Amino acid sequence: MIEQALREIGLTAGEIRVYLALSSLGCSSVGSIMKDAKISGSKVYEVLDRLAEKGLVSFIIKNGVKYFEAESARRIIDYLQAKEKAIQEQEKIITTILPEILMKQQKVNQGDRNSVKVYTGFEGLKTANEDIIQTLKKGEEWLSMGLSSQPKAWEIYFTKRQNVRAEKGIKHKHLLNEKYKQLVDERGKLRFTEFRFLPKSFEMPTSIEIYQNKVIIMILVFEDPLAIMIESKAVAESFRKYFSILWKFGKKVK
Repeated sequence: MIEQALREIGLTAGEIRVYLALSSLGCSSVGSIMKDAKISGSKVYEVLDRLAEKGLVSFIIKNGVKYFEAESARRIIDYLQAKEKAIQEQEKIITTILPEILMKQQKVNQGDRNSVKVYTGFEGLKTANEDIIQTLKKGEEWLSMGLSSQPKAWEIYFTKRQNVRAEKGIKHKHLLNEKYKQLVDERGKLRFTEFRFLPKSFEMPTSIEIYQNKVIIMILVFEDPLAIMIESKAVAESFRKYFSILWKFGKKVK
């Protein structure tokens, strides 16, 4: 539990072992630290230096020998506050240069270029989904079709992002397998949202997202999720036509 918490605030495995060793040992020589933390002599000084920079370790010299000591655990809060302040400063810097970077990217992306990007893992699915929300503007349309069962944590995340989508005024039409009516209960009352059902037999472990000149095929397999983003005006238009036909035959949600 302690190791996990320290890892999540940014300490490395070596830093955690050394800090916890010193917390138990008290003021100690390098030899004792190496033995208790099970860390080599070639690494221990580097780790101690990093901990000292974070304000978590200090040292004294007795008879020409360095002894190290862990600072109070309350210093961890000071370390986090310093990190937060540094991130805020970095955010300000990035905010000032962001328009210039976006302008450069916009120039590169101009025209009817075709491209394919692949995103892996659940984080990849989130990145692809976020592109839809950030790309579309109020009044623009997002078309979805398909969807299989998925982990509850995924549904919770995507439902939260659907709330953001609705708040932005992005229209969403979703062709959903009739087996997953609970999703309509969760999202059906959101503004700018329409659902229609596909037959239960029409089930596939994918969700196809169509927006602007892009199509995302999300492969919703828990063990190895994948998102394939195709940027092509022709491909997007062909999928829109396919969606339009299925939408006409889709069962309206009561």
